Amino acid sequence: MFVRYPPFGKEKTDYAYAVGRIRALETRLLDRQRVERLLEAKDAEEVLRSLQDTDYGAYIPQLESPLAFEDMLEAERARAFELFEELALEEELVYWVRSFYDFHNVKVLIKSLIAEKDFRYALSPHGNIPPEDIKAIFQEERYDKLPAHLQTAVEKGISSYYEKRDPQRISLAVDQSAYLYLTGRSVRDAFLRNYFRLQADLLNLMTVVRLKFIGREDLIRFSLLPGGFLEIERYTQEPLDTLSGRLYHTPYYAIFDEGINSLRAKGSFSRLYKLMDDYLVGYLKETRTVALGPEPLIAYLYGKMNEIKILRMIFVGKIYHMSKEEIKERLPLPY
Repeated sequence: MFVRYPPFGKEKTDYAYAVGRIRALETRLLDRQRVERLLEAKDAEEVLRSLQDTDYGAYIPQLESPLAFEDMLEAERARAFELFEELALEEELVYWVRSFYDFHNVKVLIKSLIAEKDFRYALSPHGNIPPEDIKAIFQEERYDKLPAHLQTAVEKGISSYYEKRDPQRISLAVDQSAYLYLTGRSVRDAFLRNYFRLQADLLNLMTVVRLKFIGREDLIRFSLLPGGFLEIERYTQEPLDTLSGRLYHTPYYAIFDEGINSLRAKGSFSRLYKLMDDYLVGYLKETRTVALGPEPLIAYLYGKMNEIKILRMIFVGKIYHMSKEEIKERLPLPY
């Protein structure tokens, strides 16, 4: 087991131009000081004004009101994906990154099929298969047109639902298929694969904590994701009071020691979610020392997704008149 973060790939000299572009763009990402100023804004309209000189400024004149902030965030997300696709030298790398959103769309469409409702609004445009194409596949029930890993996800998602008639089982079954694929040998980029392996560990430990906290330990073994670094079964029988101690020799000890203490004191998972996000942002920052290779591109894309998440939380908090402290409690660190 690694001490803080797992190592990743070797340098690739053909990424010199791409990394140079990314290093310049990183200077425009929101830093802690800018986020702090956004938190001080009195309302969502003032947040928008404070973003005028950032990458988001170009979209602001097109918004009907601050309530339409999602349009701005989606436009910036689309720009980040276009940039990633432009700079990535291997088509496979783009495919692996976009695959996460294919699995998301599979979840949406299975739920739409089961509920007999149109959930088109929830489809992501960032998968490898355009939303209208994958929607048509489901309407025609031509799942053989999907790649093998998505066919498996569809089969598991549908069969899992009919076992208990529980829509939540759809998400879990598809997520299990997603992490099996994204952490497996099919994804041959070590940095990207490790990102999902770390994420699987954190989500599994959160699942253990959450189910123990609400007294539903019977659900743990059905609710875990494959592909993490930990042998998670070693921790499922540990009482919540001593769970963080069992994690002492893992990189996740500090996260769950502080997070579980906060959960005990406040009855809220907010601090634990924040610490998990911060840990993954820290892994992305490891690429700051990489001179040449695809890792800075991946890190910038996920760093931008983290930034968009921060802005969404700030906008929602301001719209619903939450205090600065309430918003900040859950806010992840910027990249």
